[in-house]
Amino acid sequence: MSGRSSSAALFARGRNSIPDGVNSPLRSFQLVGGDPLAAREARGSRVIDVDGKEYVDFLNGFGALILGHAHPEVADAIGQQAKRGTSYGLSTEAEYELAERIVASTSAIEAIRFVCSGTEAVMTATRIARSHTGRNLILKFRGSYHGHSDALLASPLNLQQGESSLKSVSRGITHNANRDVLLAEYNDEEEVAKIFSEHGDSIAAVLVEPHSTNMGFVKSRPGFIKSLRDITHQYGALLIFDEVVSGFRFNFGGVSNLFGIDPDLTTFGKIIGGGTPVGAFAGKALYLSQVAAGGGVFQSGTFAGNPLTTAAGIATLKVLSRPGFYDQLEAKGAWVEQQLTSGFAGHRIPFRVSRVGSVLGIAFRDSSEPLKDYRDVKTQDYETFTRFHRRLRDAGFLLAPSLEEPIFLSAAHTDADLRAFTEATVDALRELYSAVAG
Repeated sequence: MSGRSSSAALFARGRNSIPDGVNSPLRSFQLVGGDPLAAREARGSRVIDVDGKEYVDFLNGFGALILGHAHPEVADAIGQQAKRGTSYGLSTEAEYELAERIVASTSAIEAIRFVCSGTEAVMTATRIARSHTGRNLILKFRGSYHGHSDALLASPLNLQQGESSLKSVSRGITHNANRDVLLAEYNDEEEVAKIFSEHGDSIAAVLVEPHSTNMGFVKSRPGFIKSLRDITHQYGALLIFDEVVSGFRFNFGGVSNLFGIDPDLTTFGKIIGGGTPVGAFAGKALYLSQVAAGGGVFQSGTFAGNPLTTAAGIATLKVLSRPGFYDQLEAKGAWVEQQLTSGFAGHRIPFRVSRVGSVLGIAFRDSSEPLKDYRDVKTQDYETFTRFHRRLRDAGFLLAPSLEEPIFLSAAHTDADLRAFTEATVDALRELYSAVAG
């Protein structure tokens, strides 16, 4: 790959003061190899690295940039606010306006509070659930990611090997935190029912992405989310939708609007901040009242509801609310899905495309069945994906540096961008799969 020298030099420099030279692990590109990229600037659908190479961006800030980079209305809103101050330690009218817009967007929501990240949002939502129910256990799903707080990185103790042998994704998680988490397979109603039959009286909440965006892209099966709503009602547990990625991605508001299912609590992030740091937890006033003074659940943050964030968020939601916005995104997603599917069929590439709206995933495996859970995800051909990622990077297309992250389309992608991307994808996989099959 040409023009690596400045990026490579920057990351070498960064490693002197920052672990791996990055402040978030996937930026190191360790899962796909090659030198990581350092961005210089971005506009619309394009990112330009420090060596001047331009990429059509399908990473899109891991889904945060639904409008693309440096959208003029968002950039102007941030700039105007910066002239008035970047942080006050006081409330602002913009906080209330952004809150009102989000509450009005989603039938399941009566109140909201802002934080600075999705991690904080989900961490606080689970704390509220434990407070409200007086229970400790949280049920989540294998392969899902809900931020890096202790409780949400925890996994049950491996009791067969003794309590010192943990299956956590991170060291440093206490034994008590691991005892407070239960795991089920995504889309597996029977396993969820079995867990509730054994632990239902101790489960505070079920935490779920309505469609899983951290296993590549795994759609929830018909009836699965409703089964979670039914069983949580039956046992008096809360249902928490993690919409940090899906909120305002598929429709204006929470995807719960499309499902016709009201969760008790919902978390947001990414899109509602217009590309600035943001998180929010929301839901019925009964539950949100617990973080009010005297409510018993503590949460605070110096930069929560930051003026730059609320300015960017309001500007973004104004654009998203315009007639036809999501119809146009749907049309782009449908076209990309059709082109990839027909291209794969034409070259006997056995990979399958999954899509909802502007989020897509390619299952790198020989199967006509869509991915349904994390066991399926791990059957994929990670080596071929690594070569594919490098091939597309060389051709000027930026994808998430992990097979377990989806492809994000944005409003900024042009027809030419999408045509070039689908052609490059089919060509690369035709060559790579032929080499593997041969």
